[in-house]
Amino acid sequence: MGAVDPYLTVTEPTFVARFLLDRNVDSEESVSNVDVIVDLPDGSRWTLTLFSVDEVRRLLARWKQNGEVANGSYFWAVDHVIVAEPGLPAMTAAIRELVRSGELISAGIRCQPVDPS
Repeated sequence: MGAVDPYLTVTEPTFVARFLLDRNVDSEESVSNVDVIVDLPDGSRWTLTLFSVDEVRRLLARWKQNGEVANGSYFWAVDHVIVAEPGLPAMTAAIRELVRSGELISAGIRCQPVDPS
């Protein structure tokens, strides 16, 4: 039995993004909370977590109800980016702009590529 690639890969001229979708829950159109690895042509690799606005609202409401995160009074993280709507098209557009503007280095966390040896 072979391993199944857990990533959905989007290749563009300026980056390759690998979205870690839960295929039992998420679709390309509906994903609202996803980890992504972005590889740039210079060999650098960056990680982000992308959330839709509605997903942030849902999390804050859940935390308010269960008392987490100061009763849902804030949302904060270093490598998190919030997009206006769910789905890979909106998320890919955000990554495209982060790369174009050079802001990926501020929004993401740089990680080292895995050494194949």
